[in-house]
Amino acid sequence: MLDFEQPFPLVEPAFLITIVSETILKESLIMLLTQLKVRSYTVSEVQGAGRQSRRSADPEASQTTMIETNLEIKAIVSQEISNVILYALKEQQRNFAVFVYRQPIEALIED
Repeated sequence: MLDFEQPFPLVEPAFLITIVSETILKESLIMLLTQLKVRSYTVSEVQGAGRQSRRSADPEASQTTMIETNLEIKAIVSQEISNVILYALKEQQRNFAVFVYRQPIEALIED
C-alpha cells in the first residue's frame, strides 16, 4: 500500500532540456552529454517545419522550410549542466539549425 504521508520528499527540482537539431550533429551532441556525465537521455527522429537561416551569401536572409528529418534529444539535468549545454549549443547555431529550450521540472528521486 502507498503511504502518501511519507516524511521525505519524493521529487527534486531539475531541468528538462530539449534539443532539436540537424541529424548531422547527433554524434557531437551525444559526446557533449557524455562529457558532462549526463546519465540518461532520449534521442528521437522528428519532423517539422520552421524558420531557419539560409546558408548563403546573404546571412540575413531566412526562409520557412520543411525539414525532412531532425533530431530531438531530451535529458533531465541540473541547472548548472543546462547552462553549459545552452552555452555550448549557442556556438552551433552559427552553422546549423539548432533549437534548444529548458523547462524547470520536478523529477522523481532515484533510490
